[in-house]
Amino acid sequence: MALRDKVVLGAYGALSWIAAPAMCGYMLARSARDSGWRRRLSERWAIRTPQLPPGGVWLHGSSLGEAGALSVVAGELRARRPDLPMLLTAFTPAGSAAIQGRLRESQSHCFLPLDLGIANRRFLRAARPALGVILETEIWPGLYAACRSAGVPLAIVSARLSERSHARYRRVHGLASAALRAVRVVGAQSDEDARRFAELGPDGLDVRVTGNLKFHFRPEAGVLERGAEIRRAIGPHRPVWIAASTHEPEENVALEAHRQVLAGREDALLIIAPRHRERFAAVRALLRQSGLKIGVRSGDGFPPPGAQVFLLDTLGEMNAFYAAADVAFVGGSIAKVGGHNLLEPAAFGLPVLAGPHLFQTRDTARLLSGAGALFSVHDARELAGRLARLLDSELAQRSAGEAARNCLAAGENVLEETLALIEPLLPARPAPSSG
Repeated sequence: MALRDKVVLGAYGALSWIAAPAMCGYMLARSARDSGWRRRLSERWAIRTPQLPPGGVWLHGSSLGEAGALSVVAGELRARRPDLPMLLTAFTPAGSAAIQGRLRESQSHCFLPLDLGIANRRFLRAARPALGVILETEIWPGLYAACRSAGVPLAIVSARLSERSHARYRRVHGLASAALRAVRVVGAQSDEDARRFAELGPDGLDVRVTGNLKFHFRPEAGVLERGAEIRRAIGPHRPVWIAASTHEPEENVALEAHRQVLAGREDALLIIAPRHRERFAAVRALLRQSGLKIGVRSGDGFPPPGAQVFLLDTLGEMNAFYAAADVAFVGGSIAKVGGHNLLEPAAFGLPVLAGPHLFQTRDTARLLSGAGALFSVHDARELAGRLARLLDSELAQRSAGEAARNCLAAGENVLEETLALIEPLLPARPAPSSG
């Protein structure tokens, strides 16, 4: 390791230890509010990392948004290389829950530890991977340096760097470049993402454009059947729209838009699915104060008769409710978060609505918008107007929905191209036993 890299990474490691008490305080505060953080605190320090045979593959997707793509890659790797043990990690409880629901034989799971030297070394000693595969934008300098020291090559797949993230990393360019020396190859979502990674990384970093793995989305077994069951409970002729992955103040925007929709379609149903589980209680209280008739998934199961708004306060069911809806609004887009997964509702043939703040998913938004599958709204009035036009016209719904499905055809080869990056880095197959 070059002296400059040692100095930069050493300084980062020292600062991480100085910040460790604050990290612990943050974890304890989150744990006090959320049992998903509290139950497995030891994993944050790599105290309970699964002990794997050497020579396996470790795959990491930070949160719920990456869990589906992570499981797709892990599943295809398992089909091609059943000899390889696999460890799948996440950082958030929602991502962890989604991964656990998709685990298969020879696959283990835990939280990724905090980015501290002792935790990183303990994690790698237990997992003993021959390769690490990171989804999207997770650059942990301490972990990457530990992988480099341990001789564990890394691949970043479906890699993206938003303009905001790129600007943030550029402020610590020396640290980002030193960390990325552990990376053998980057499979970027777009030409712009590839350019940003090449600019941040060391000279000679292998960066290719392979596309966004979320384009490879396929509904899990049983999702369409569960969606049909939900739809039967709601009523086949009621107009239904879902506000998915919402942040404050998007629930208020959705409620105000829904009041306007109800003025023309009194049987319309709004399903609200907050992005973060720790907000379920606050959103439930907001709905109860709205004056509308509400139902709650955790309490009622299905929308009760006469319900005008239904709160989806469970995890892992979003796709079944997409399958039951007519139109989707994707949150994090009126709130200045950058937008969430636009492709999942598109895969179910839904017209997609979103606010103007889509900087985290700009290329996907451009593709869907150009095809007539995504419609931009800025406030409750615009949202209500677009909803009314779509909910009142089966032809408009079908046209936008078919355009949405067709856009996903752009990702047919993404998985194959991603695996083409990974497979040369995998350990050799075991020699067949003689006799």
